[in-house]
Amino acid sequence: MRKGRPESLLGQVGRLARGRRPRKGYAGGREKPNAVGILAFEVSVLMSKAAQLWRALEDGRLACLRNVSLRHEGVRRLVSHQDDVLVSLVLTEITDALAFLVGAVSRLSRRCTDPLLQGFDAAYADLVKNGADPFCFEYAGRKMERKVKKMERFVLVGVCLHRELQTMSELKQNLRLTVANPDACRRLHPGAVAELKNKVLWQKQQVKLLRDDSLWVRTFDYVTRLLCRSLFSIVGRIRLAFGGQPEAEESSTSGLPVSLRSPVATADQVFAGQCFPVPGRGSSLPPPGSIKILTSTLEPRLGLPNAPPATVGAAALAPHFARVILAIQKHAASPCLIDPYDRDELYSMLTSSMKTSLRVSLKPKAKSPTPLDPGMAAERRAAMDRTLEWLAPLAKNTVKWHQERNFEKESLVPSYNVYLVQTLYFANQRKTEEAIVELLVGLDFLWRYGREVNERAVAVCSRRRKKSSFKIAGKQDDRLPLDCS
Repeated sequence: MRKGRPESLLGQVGRLARGRRPRKGYAGGREKPNAVGILAFEVSVLMSKAAQLWRALEDGRLACLRNVSLRHEGVRRLVSHQDDVLVSLVLTEITDALAFLVGAVSRLSRRCTDPLLQGFDAAYADLVKNGADPFCFEYAGRKMERKVKKMERFVLVGVCLHRELQTMSELKQNLRLTVANPDACRRLHPGAVAELKNKVLWQKQQVKLLRDDSLWVRTFDYVTRLLCRSLFSIVGRIRLAFGGQPEAEESSTSGLPVSLRSPVATADQVFAGQCFPVPGRGSSLPPPGSIKILTSTLEPRLGLPNAPPATVGAAALAPHFARVILAIQKHAASPCLIDPYDRDELYSMLTSSMKTSLRVSLKPKAKSPTPLDPGMAAERRAAMDRTLEWLAPLAKNTVKWHQERNFEKESLVPSYNVYLVQTLYFANQRKTEEAIVELLVGLDFLWRYGREVNERAVAVCSRRRKKSSFKIAGKQDDRLPLDCS
């Protein structure tokens, strides 16, 4: 029997507009007793996060993480030069994102009618502790790809529905205000009110079509089953990509708190040998003792992961340091344009320890004027460029990380493209402050050098102007006796 082609979004909208019988799983414009309803937007966020998490575990993304992100000079200088520590931090962030999804799906499962879905908590706990999947929730690789595309399509329809609902609300409000104000109605042309009513009716039809094609009319059993099986597949992908071992060396992660000491394999084992499916092992589960890296997902933490005491994240200064670094980068492009207000504003952004270090570094230079040395200025410029080359990306990633997780932007379609290990969150605070102070010292030198160059140029121009004025005055004096005679 030949299978039919998959129906596109426009085809589904057209079918609903023609009034044909909907496919299985559609409510046909009528909400089922346990339909998701207004919670469709919250479920869309969960599906978007699940799809993003699965995309982050793809082979290409993991290879880029290993060969580019974790090899970055700034990460090696400020975070750690040990591969297993960096991989442990990445894995911690992934499992925290998974824990958030597990908690949300657990709450959704309580509203299901299927007893199998109601026991999601026990099934997931059994998977984490014993590696067992007796109900075969995990999707196969290709099937999971199809489910991810379906979830992304639901998210897209949800975004369109949210936008159309806002438009319909605005149209209804305009219609109410117009009808409630007789004077305004008289000033309008005769068919204005009827036109507004037609717009509202047309917008209602658009909303109805999108609602019938979105998660709004799906049941809790449908969305919970899709999310539940996706989470089981993500757990299998994490196990396949990162592997695991019963215990890890305590010395390799001695600089991390207990919550971040996850027993992970070395970077070569994690990425070179286990991020790609191995023939004969893709469908088999590892022994129970090798999945202890996932036990943290049973106890989701609120907020960010715990950072070691000596890091920028522990002092809650990561966004602030990022703004300081980006401000220095902007001023370094044109030091001669720095005015006193910019200098005072940049100085007020520094911490007390950085102010002390900066005063100690600039005190000898303030007593002895800086000589005009173009060679030294070029060296300072090159040193600042080298430092900003590896420090500025961490600052930009910090700003990007917080923007991606902004509540307003995350409300519908969250996108996670940066890990915390690529930001200043896990950076060593002392090393970061030293790098910032070094940049400020170089910026001060370039500013003084530029000011001295400008003063020299102004002095030369003024002397030339005086000489030219003296010559003109001398010629006029020479002509005076001739004119008098």
